Amino acid sequence: MAPLRSPAMADAQPTIVDLIRTKQLDAELGGLLWFLAANRIPVHVASPVAGASAVAGAIRQLAVEPGAVSDGPGSAIEDVLRQPVPLRPASGAVVILDEDARVVAAHLLRPPLRDGAGHVRSQGPGVLAARLEAEDRLEHFAWGVIPEIAADLDRKGGDVEAELAERADMLGTLTASAPQDPDATALALRAWTRPVRAS
Repeated sequence: MAPLRSPAMADAQPTIVDLIRTKQLDAELGGLLWFLAANRIPVHVASPVAGASAVAGAIRQLAVEPGAVSDGPGSAIEDVLRQPVPLRPASGAVVILDEDARVVAAHLLRPPLRDGAGHVRSQGPGVLAARLEAEDRLEHFAWGVIPEIAADLDRKGGDVEAELAERADMLGTLTASAPQDPDATALALRAWTRPVRAS
């Protein structure tokens, strides 16, 4: 597994805990993105303005293969899907930011399905989270695609749900109690990180 890089070692990149502290995302979505990145599932961050790279950098620090985390332009999932596959992943998560680099939506790109007659049918993206502007919080819908994520990892859905809850709890604890030392945060995340998917 590639080592996590602390912000001090990576030009003061914020950590995922920093993003939670500044309310760019929350611990539940942070735990999900951490889980995906740690299991080689691509994550793409899109923003209508410059700013996607800092969020992508924080997720990249958690990835087993940092190249699986990418960033680019877009203010909606439709903008990202118009990009050719070399510029965005064919599968995995797409995180959409607003002008303030806050997550407004996260989606799971799903592979096409073959129906009983052998026809290939595309599937629309599954919604992982969406920001409720009136309440200034993220509403979570990942439960709807956990079975697909679990199947991709050859795991049981309940095991994946438990792993996501543990990661979210870890991030919530670090956000609330950890010193704001990026090196200490990176060390805590490095000590805890464990991929589910076998190499």
